[in-house]
Amino acid sequence: MKQKLYQVMISSELRTQGLRLLEHLISKRLIFGGPVFSGPARFLWKNEIVEHDYCWTITFTREDLRDELIREAEQESAEAICVITFSPFDGSPAMQALLEEAFRGREKEAKPAPYKNAVAALTFVPSSDIPKRTISSFGDLSRVQPGDPTR
Repeated sequence: MKQKLYQVMISSELRTQGLRLLEHLISKRLIFGGPVFSGPARFLWKNEIVEHDYCWTITFTREDLRDELIREAEQESAEAICVITFSPFDGSPAMQALLEEAFRGREKEAKPAPYKNAVAALTFVPSSDIPKRTISSFGDLSRVQPGDPTR
């Protein structure tokens, strides 16, 4: 039976805090990973409107990992209150398969491999390759991560 998936938002006051928390939760295989967004914000805090930049990490997790994720995030967070939201996730079949693959066997798997010693670079893709470049949500989803080592 497929696990229910959630899209998760985790708060942080600074980008560095968000990235640190993201790394910690990925290393425990509690989240898939994702971006840390930041921007101007206003909040009602102690009955006062405060304004400062604020950050949110957007990621995904399985329903059965929810409570452990909360415990770990609250333990690692530098905030007074680590705000975490969970929304039911309904994504494309390819994205669902990618998340299921990422969490499959997490209990037995070792810590994820460290970052690749590489630099991201843009490249030109021939127009004729575009239709074959992205996995189809309506094709074979038994293996969703590309075998191409450059991707």
